[in-house]
Amino acid sequence: MQKTQQEKRLIAVGDIHGQLDAFVEILQRAGLINHYWDWCAGHDRLLQIGDVFDRGPKALEADRLLDKLQRQAADAGGEVIRLVGNHELELLRGNFGISGFDPVDGKNLQRKLTAQVLDGKLRAAYAHKGYLFTHAGVTRKLYRIFQQQLDDANAYNLSVLINLIFKESIKHQFFKHPIFNISVHRKGSDRFGGIFWEDIDDLVKSFEQGPLWQVIGHTQVEQIIADARARVIAIDVGMHRSKEFLRWEGANPIPRFCEVR
Repeated sequence: MQKTQQEKRLIAVGDIHGQLDAFVEILQRAGLINHYWDWCAGHDRLLQIGDVFDRGPKALEADRLLDKLQRQAADAGGEVIRLVGNHELELLRGNFGISGFDPVDGKNLQRKLTAQVLDGKLRAAYAHKGYLFTHAGVTRKLYRIFQQQLDDANAYNLSVLINLIFKESIKHQFFKHPIFNISVHRKGSDRFGGIFWEDIDDLVKSFEQGPLWQVIGHTQVEQIIADARARVIAIDVGMHRSKEFLRWEGANPIPRFCEVR
């Protein structure tokens, strides 16, 4: 039976880092793709938190699979939401060495990713049922900056503003906004990092009480964790060792932790 709009699910998965086989297993167990690796989930949505590239052996294949699923899901009335991680960001900025690409392959990939950002196929942020999704999270300092620009700094408004800033930054190759900050812990010059580079310890420490729930990747954790005080859910469990993902179903805003064993 075909799913109705009310039965629509959102599946959120963490950093892939070239672990194609593990990623495929997660998608199949979640009921998003069939054994041909084609989209079979109708109106459902898949969100990938960023960092498809580097470290693992099949990053380009994982990227191509996401491209295909994004097209197929759109044709079926579903959606594949792809967020940019720090590894994609460095490719977009032309820093190919960090990803191990030679200048020719790196430049081709940079052009492809840039076109996807400008087309809205790659984003910096997403909102769902009051949860804000970014690769590494919005610190208290960054949240206060956004509050000065928004009448209501809720998850949806934040995602719209962040994506606008990000798209314009990519278009003009201008990366001075605090969303691009790199913290001193990552050998940057800022106390706190931006949404691509912040580590979970500093993110959590930046809040006395989180103003909204955030879902992040970037910092690898042993299992999906939720910090109720900072209102942060971390989902980068390392696909080379664990296959957890988050699932929202219907109107239920509470994420359920599901593990493939």
